[in-house]
Amino acid sequence: MQKNKKLEFFYDSVYKKGEEKHFTNLSTMGTVTEETNEILKELNWKSKKILDVGCGTGYFSYKAAKKGADVLGIDFSAEAIEIAQTKYQHSHLKYQQMNVKKIKDKYDVIVSIGTLEHMDNPLQILKLFKKYLNPKGKIIITSPNWTNPRGYMLMTLWLLFDAPITLADSHYQTPIDFQKYSDNLDMKLKWRTIDQSWAHGDILIQDFKKRLPNVLRDANLPNNSKNIKIFIKWIEDNVLPFENSLPQSGATGLYVFSKK
Repeated sequence: MQKNKKLEFFYDSVYKKGEEKHFTNLSTMGTVTEETNEILKELNWKSKKILDVGCGTGYFSYKAAKKGADVLGIDFSAEAIEIAQTKYQHSHLKYQQMNVKKIKDKYDVIVSIGTLEHMDNPLQILKLFKKYLNPKGKIIITSPNWTNPRGYMLMTLWLLFDAPITLADSHYQTPIDFQKYSDNLDMKLKWRTIDQSWAHGDILIQDFKKRLPNVLRDANLPNNSKNIKIFIKWIEDNVLPFENSLPQSGATGLYVFSKK
């Protein structure tokens, strides 16, 4: 697991290199766009005061500003903020490089997309978010979800063999974890999952073709290309044909915490 301080250097290097060069197009385009679109469905953003924590290069912040929100996007990566200020500009949008612990204002909605799994103490961060909320405020979080075919297979490698299944995640969360967070925060929770193809569809196959050889190599596990192809073919023939439309079956969880 990487600590937050190390992640600052990690993400600065990612943004310097370029997201599209570091991550696959699967993760930088499809899922980011879907997460943003799904979050935007959650409420009427007009005139809402929004804090986007871990805004990255500004895609969601910009989309929310276009919906009429007043948005502050923050990130601890100077490289990300520099790109955001150039790439996504709007009169209702500001960016700032800062640690979320330095926030002093109050917000109607705090959004954090794909960041909580990287935090040293996710519950502590959520408590901090709650402190920054206006009355009737909401916290909207997205995080990788592991209760699906993709998750079951990768978590087996991680839990049994300590295999490095992701580059930067410190926590592998499910809706069960978020319900516990909700109980601890004394907040209402509404959740659903998205990114079905990543969890049990064509994107899963594309991802595994690249990911599995690297995971097995880095874990010093047998890395037979023929066996990997046989395994992926088995997934195609025996996993993908079954509809998996359970509430927890998507690769990304979308969680909305509301004050009671």
